[in-house]
Amino acid sequence: MTSLQKWSITNCHLVEKLPDDLGKLIYLRMLRLLACLGLKELPASIGKLGKLEYLDISLCECLKELPEEIGQLKKLEELDMRECSRLRKLPESVGGLKSLKHVLCNEQIGQQWMHIKSSSLMELRVEVVEAHFSLDWLDG
Repeated sequence: MTSLQKWSITNCHLVEKLPDDLGKLIYLRMLRLLACLGLKELPASIGKLGKLEYLDISLCECLKELPEEIGQLKKLEELDMRECSRLRKLPESVGGLKSLKHVLCNEQIGQQWMHIKSSSLMELRVEVVEAHFSLDWLDG
C-alpha cells in the first residue's frame, strides 16, 4: 500500500479524520477527499507526502483549518478547496508552496490566497468559485 500513487475518497460523510500514518504513503501524487462532509482535520503527517501534486478537499464542510505541515508539500501544483465553508484562515506555511500553480476556493479564502500570491507566489492562479449548490432555479 505504501507504493500507492492515487487515492480517492469521495462522498464518505462519516469520515471525521484520516489515519496519522497517512504520511507513509510517500509515493502518493494525488489525494482526493471530495465531499467528505464530516472530515474535521487533516493529519500533520500530510506534510510527509513529498511527491503530492494534487490535493482535493472540496466540499469538506467540517474542515476548520489546514495543518501548518501542509507547507512542506513542495511538489503540490493544484489545490481544490471549493466549498470548505468552515475554513477561515490559511496557515502561514502555504507561502512556501513554490510549485503551486492553481488554487480553486471560495471568496473569503481567495482573498488570503491573493495576498500570498502578491507576496511570495507570483505565478499562482487563484480561481474563486461561487457555491456549487444553488436553488435559484426554483424562482423561475
